Amino acid sequence: MSGPEAGPAEDPGKVRGEGRTTLRMLWASMLALALEAALALLLLALFGDAGQREPGEGRVSALTLVALPFLMVPALIPAVVVSAFLVLPAVLLGERLTRRLGGRATGWQLLLSTAAGALAWPLFRGPGWLVGTVCLAVAVLVTRHARRGYFVGLLVWGTVAVLTVYLLGVAGLLTGVIEA
Repeated sequence: MSGPEAGPAEDPGKVRGEGRTTLRMLWASMLALALEAALALLLLALFGDAGQREPGEGRVSALTLVALPFLMVPALIPAVVVSAFLVLPAVLLGERLTRRLGGRATGWQLLLSTAAGALAWPLFRGPGWLVGTVCLAVAVLVTRHARRGYFVGLLVWGTVAVLTVYLLGVAGLLTGVIEA
């Protein structure tokens, strides 16, 4: 078709409002960090000292389980800070370095997230800084793909992953395959 009704050729992936924005990247990063925190707490509860009851300690009350989701609200503050000051700069600077120096954006982004994780060495000596570096790298890799509709998929599949780890951990503990 030619003429005024044809219009410019548009790429379906570049429709206005469909692409990656800073806000979408921030939301994806915060969700990735929240899912990683949920997974860490779950593993700590299954395999750490948190899974062991003290003598005379009762079961978890229903009120505690109801209040548990609201405890995530204060946890969002560090997620916002880490996303805004570490994850987003690593993603954007990695892409800029790729345009200027060549290479792959993923490589630069992983290098930058590792460097940021190494800066945490004085805070989290031992294996803690390594865990933080891996969590930061995962958040960077997840964030770089943030487009419209990505948040819902990340939320669903991230929740499925956390629940799968939980169910496998409980099954392993109950069958005796895993000892806590």
